[in-house]
Amino acid sequence: MRHSTFLRHVGSRSSSMKRKAALGAAALVCGATVCVAAAEETVTTRLLGYQETPQTINSAASGEFKATIHDDGTAIDYELTYRALSSSVTQAHIHFGRPGLSGGVVLFLCTNLTPPAGVPTPQACPAPPATITGTLTAANVIPVATQGIDAGAAGFAEMLRAIRADAAYANVHTTSHPGGEIRGRLSQD
Repeated sequence: MRHSTFLRHVGSRSSSMKRKAALGAAALVCGATVCVAAAEETVTTRLLGYQETPQTINSAASGEFKATIHDDGTAIDYELTYRALSSSVTQAHIHFGRPGLSGGVVLFLCTNLTPPAGVPTPQACPAPPATITGTLTAANVIPVATQGIDAGAAGFAEMLRAIRADAAYANVHTTSHPGGEIRGRLSQD
C-alpha cells in the first residue's frame, strides 16, 4: 500500500472510530438518564354531515380540522375551516365521544351563543366560508362529570388520551342543525 493511500485509510478509520466512540458515549449517557426526543403530534380530520350523530346529516357542507399537540402536552394549536353550511354557525367545539356516539362538549373552538361559564371566552364563529385558529390549554376544559372528564390539567390530559384513543371529535353546529351539521373524528392516523 502506498504511503498516501495508507494515510487516507488510517484517517478514515480514525474518523469512523471517533464517530463510533462519540455515539457510544451518548448511548451511555442516555442509558444513565432518559433521553427522549419528543415531537409535536398533529391530528387532522375532515368534517362531513355523514359523521354526525344521532342523525346523519345530508349536507353540502364540509370542513377540516387540524390540531397540533405541543410536545409537553400543555396546549393544542388548532385550525378549523368550514364552508357551504346550510345556515348560520352557532358554535364549534371538541366533544368527548367515540365514533357513532355523541359526547359532551369539552373544548370550545368558537361560539355565537352565550359563552360557557368558568373558561376563557371563546372567539366568535365567523360566517362561512371561514377559517379560525387558536390555542387550547387546561384553562379551556369544561368538565363533563357524567363521562369522567375533570376540569383543568387533569381534564386536558384526559382529552389528549381520548384523542389518541379515537374517542374525541370536532363539530360545527348551525341554526338549521343545532345538534351539529358537520363532524370529524380526531385521531392520529
